[in-house]
Amino acid sequence: MGRALRPYVVRFVSRRSGAGKTLVASGVVESLVKAGYSVGVVKHSLSGVALEEKDSARFLRAGAPEVVVASRELVLHYSRTLVDDLSELASYVGRPLVVVEGFREARVGDSVVVVESVEEASESVDEDAIAIVLSREPRGPVPHSIGRAQVFYVDQLDGLVSLILKRAVEHYVAQLPNLNCGACGLSTCVALALKMLRGERGACPLLLGVRVVVDDREIPLNPFAKRVVSSVVEGLIGSLKGVPRDAKRITITIEK
Repeated sequence: MGRALRPYVVRFVSRRSGAGKTLVASGVVESLVKAGYSVGVVKHSLSGVALEEKDSARFLRAGAPEVVVASRELVLHYSRTLVDDLSELASYVGRPLVVVEGFREARVGDSVVVVESVEEASESVDEDAIAIVLSREPRGPVPHSIGRAQVFYVDQLDGLVSLILKRAVEHYVAQLPNLNCGACGLSTCVALALKMLRGERGACPLLLGVRVVVDDREIPLNPFAKRVVSSVVEGLIGSLKGVPRDAKRITITIEK
């Protein structure tokens, strides 16, 4: 338990359809997944979502707010309860690094602008843009950057992936105590952030919201003790039926 850290969000946007957002974003996702990072994707569909499974559509028409379709290969989750809010959707994905296609007007995370020409790029830089990607081979020289946004060609996605990872690490370190105290077993907060981005660590021990109160007196706990109490209680509670997987608070009272 403890304060949940916000996932790092990077949006791939363009001023018009057909500019190559999906090509670039999927290439970045493929590189990140191959490198071992825990990545989720949110795609914005202005034209609505087509239901591929007709029985699911029937249940939704019947009024069910949530329908989950499961097979051995894939699970599909249709929901009417999620609003078109990127912050909520990014948290719902449940991954530390969220790649988004679309949501140009959202002011969540960083953005990567996908364009076809340098001229178009000069007109498309948003304040939150960290990069511009040219989806077609340029005819002339390409500037290294436009404003603060670095410029990449579609065949230079390795550089773009490195930039995204740098920004993701900075995003997580900014949410950590940044004391490099070693309570997590790692030498620096940067090392912990990288572990989080790979899905190998869930929280900083200093941020664990663990309190032990005995006869109305709070007992101070060091990070190691907090981690032990949290692990034991979460393991015990998680084995019980009816406990939601996304529980945010657990309270145990023992009376003698």
